[in-house]
Amino acid sequence: MNLKSIVKIFFKATLWWLIILTILFFDMKEVNLSYVPRYDRIVAEKPKTENINKLLEETTKDIDKLELSLKEKEKKIQEEKKRQLEAKTYLIDVVNTALDNNHYSASKYELSYKKLCSYYKKYCKIIDISETEFTDKKRLYYTAITIYLIKYLKEIFPNIDNEIYYLKFQKEKIWRRGYAGHHSIVMNIKSQMSYKQFLEVLTHEMWHIVDLWVIKGSSWWKDPNFTEFGKKVFSKDDKSLRFYKLSWNSEKIKNPYSYAKDFVSGYALTDPFEDFAETFNMYVNHNAVFIKMAKESNILKQKYNFMNSLMKGEYLSADRKFYYKDNFRPRDSTKMK
Repeated sequence: MNLKSIVKIFFKATLWWLIILTILFFDMKEVNLSYVPRYDRIVAEKPKTENINKLLEETTKDIDKLELSLKEKEKKIQEEKKRQLEAKTYLIDVVNTALDNNHYSASKYELSYKKLCSYYKKYCKIIDISETEFTDKKRLYYTAITIYLIKYLKEIFPNIDNEIYYLKFQKEKIWRRGYAGHHSIVMNIKSQMSYKQFLEVLTHEMWHIVDLWVIKGSSWWKDPNFTEFGKKVFSKDDKSLRFYKLSWNSEKIKNPYSYAKDFVSGYALTDPFEDFAETFNMYVNHNAVFIKMAKESNILKQKYNFMNSLMKGEYLSADRKFYYKDNFRPRDSTKMK
């Protein structure tokens, strides 16, 4: 093969390669490669100075509002505590004046009554003492004593005021001085009834409300021996039953080993419910006398301990000045002199 042929073959091969490369070049698609950062991380945008200042300003305002709100709340709490203390002091002052048979220092009893009810609106709403036969003085004293007693019981039984719907005080029209019904109490006040006796009769009646509606059990099973007008109302786990069974087999039958000295009064011998209410009045208003009675009877000692535990040791009067004779039992605990 001569040189001319070799050159000819070389040029032909070169031409074909150029043609192939040209075809390949025009057939390629354009590919845009986005920028890939060297480190795969998110870089937060640097906030502007004015945005930071605005954020700080709004945060400061929110903090100021919160501090102001807390101060106002604390102020209201302190004002309410002060109001409650003023109300309690005023109430005790009126009650002590009534029990000591003194005249209240206020110039007019009507204004004193309105002031009392401004402190205790809730209780004044359920107390009906509207009869015109009552003087402003009696209206003030009866209302104050009632509120005082409810407040005392509320410290031991917080829900008691939710169980008292209505209290009516009227001139006596029947022989009973007081009667506790369905969430209500009616007081038939004799003209000669002292404020101390009023407190004790109301204490007795108030306990019937506590007995039936406040210290109830939760069991579905009812006790068949102690009923309310023949209806089974006392759950098997009712605390009242523990007291009843110390002296009673049923609401009409006493235990065969019960004696008169096991009761705080003659009226307590009537039935287990009156026994309970009389015992409560003796504990609350004649505590020291009750202790002396309890030393003479194991059953009465158990009744005292029951009340002491239930009432958390809180009572209104010890009545230590009462001259006690051995084995003394009054006919009625509310008429002790």
